[in-house]
Amino acid sequence: MTAMAAGYDPVKYKISSIQNWDTVAPGYHSDWASRGRGPFRSTAELVKAAGIRPADSVLDVACGTGAVSMQAARLLGPSGTLVGIDFSRGALAIARSSVSAGHFAEMDAESIGLHTRFDRILCQYALMFFPDPAGVLRRLWALLKNNGRLAVAVHGTPAGVPYFSTIMEPMLRHVPEIRPEGTPTVHRFGNRADLESVIAGAGFSGVSIREFIFNYDAGTFGEYWSDYMSTTANSIRATIEGRGPGVVSAIRAEAEEKARKFMKGGRIRFTWQVLVATATRMQD
Repeated sequence: MTAMAAGYDPVKYKISSIQNWDTVAPGYHSDWASRGRGPFRSTAELVKAAGIRPADSVLDVACGTGAVSMQAARLLGPSGTLVGIDFSRGALAIARSSVSAGHFAEMDAESIGLHTRFDRILCQYALMFFPDPAGVLRRLWALLKNNGRLAVAVHGTPAGVPYFSTIMEPMLRHVPEIRPEGTPTVHRFGNRADLESVIAGAGFSGVSIREFIFNYDAGTFGEYWSDYMSTTANSIRATIEGRGPGVVSAIRAEAEEKARKFMKGGRIRFTWQVLVATATRMQD
């Protein structure tokens, strides 16, 4: 694992991430992933970009609750295989119950214990959170068959995904310690050049990136705030609230002011930028 900036502990970060996903997985699945809301409209685009054929062997990395696996499984025939891996038991339990055709295993993407090779590897909304994304991509390259295809989806820039930045920016101003220097962020590969560079640097060829802009109705500000605090900010919520009601109120007021420009008819309507990258492992 590569060295990280002072203040950021990748081990503690990963433990916290596992605990967080075990907690939020049911709501994440029912409110977002299974319904194809907002950014999860990209699931169909990601699976389409992967070019899955009926006899393919497919690996879904950081499969979560199975949104990608479910759509990939529909394209496979009797001789095709689907494997999903994730480090969250809570998320995997939902994936197993949702996708009967898949084989799911509790596994960290940074230490994948698989020794077979796949025709297609997919990864939705996880690359930016890996402490060592370059190392993960090198491992995925090794797990692809010759001419196999990688398909990855990531969130865009802070300006392109105001759902995150509208509340997170006030949070960081008031409680900067919630993000120690070097901590992976949701926007880590939101810039095309950064995404292309990390994929090509792992040995992949023919990197191609498509941008999608989806819409997301976040509801009233109160609904948006509640949703954000119970899902996106779940792992840091106790720290924020521990600073006292005055700080929480100040963050909420600033976020509400920022959200006004996205208001239409009393509801917040965000745009959501997503990048979908494909690349190939060329013949050895």
